[in-house]
Amino acid sequence: MPARPRRRRILPNHGGARKLRAVASATAIASVALGVILTLAPSDAAGQKPDAPKATSAKPKAAPDAGDRYDPENVTAISQFMEMVGKGNEKYNAKDYPAAIDTFKRAITLNARHPLGSYLLGEAYLASGNLGEAEAAFKAAEEQNDPKLPLVRSHVLFAVADCYEREKKWELARTAWQAYTEHAAKLGTDGGAHPQSGAARIKAIDDWLKLDKQYEIVRQRIAAEKADAGAKPAPTPPKK
Repeated sequence: MPARPRRRRILPNHGGARKLRAVASATAIASVALGVILTLAPSDAAGQKPDAPKATSAKPKAAPDAGDRYDPENVTAISQFMEMVGKGNEKYNAKDYPAAIDTFKRAITLNARHPLGSYLLGEAYLASGNLGEAEAAFKAAEEQNDPKLPLVRSHVLFAVADCYEREKKWELARTAWQAYTEHAAKLGTDGGAHPQSGAARIKAIDDWLKLDKQYEIVRQRIAAEKADAGAKPAPTPPKK
């Protein structure tokens, strides 16, 4: 079985999110908010960088009942979604995975279109050993693609491919690694992506499938020899 690369989670900084409310400049807030979304831990496979912030002069409309505390666009104040994501990460870091799963699910109800919620839910399921639910969450994050978050997309595609490998779904894993490689090539190394990681995984899977196909001939021969041995009558004991 080909060895998988290690992977780290995207970790929104909840402490940094609280500081958003104290920042006066809308441009600075936008930059900090985006950093909150895409703060990354080190990864052997992808030492990725945050997406470049985009300044905006238009102030988004706040949620009807949120007052000045929340901004659904996470620009002039933290969004309820990001606040819930931060709480989920606190549970995850405390290794309380059931609570983390529940919290990330609540975050998704606040913003079902943002891929970060489903991605982190998948990571929590993965940490708890539930590969089936992890795959479903990662696939949901893949479908919630936001062109404005190409680096999040990179992590999502990596997670999908890695999950397929863990489940030994080799053909699906190969296709998923190809999707990651193509996306990473467009994003480029300067953008924090590493297409060579996907290419290495594809080669490892191809090598594994080749060896498995070669060994299949051996397995068939062994099975045939056992069948022949079972079909032969037992030898007659010599007469006394």
